[in-house]
Amino acid sequence: MKKALLLLFTSGLLSAASCQNRGDEVQPSGYDVLALETGHWEWESTSYRNGRRTPATEGFTRQLVFQDDRQLVIQHDRKLNKKTAYALSMGTLPNCPTPTGTVPIITYETDSDLPNNDRKTYSVIISPTGQRLSLTGEDACIDAGAVEAYRWVKE
Repeated sequence: MKKALLLLFTSGLLSAASCQNRGDEVQPSGYDVLALETGHWEWESTSYRNGRRTPATEGFTRQLVFQDDRQLVIQHDRKLNKKTAYALSMGTLPNCPTPTGTVPIITYETDSDLPNNDRKTYSVIISPTGQRLSLTGEDACIDAGAVEAYRWVKE
């Protein structure tokens, strides 16, 4: 009888826990918060006022995955280069001479191989040819940031 009650009690707890978790969306591995799909952002170029870098000029590819646990995975040639926390917000670009108004901001510690500001504006553009991500360093308007371009690769 005690075993039956324990089993019923345990089953009840498991059922309650599973009902409670139904509202939480657990995303599959490789799910990207910005793209709302499973895959990664493939780096195409980084433009500075004094030049442009690409996978061909740098000798490596770069992939980004913005995970739902607020961690960003940065890979080079599909191997982990860095994992860092990121934050999404709305804000202004105080260093720009002309006011920008409120824009979407993403903040994370960038890797040193492709320097850019840690605080960037971002935009995701969806077109018939696919999704594009643009990351613009907050100081790009005063020549201290860069514009990064990525294309979405669905997996």
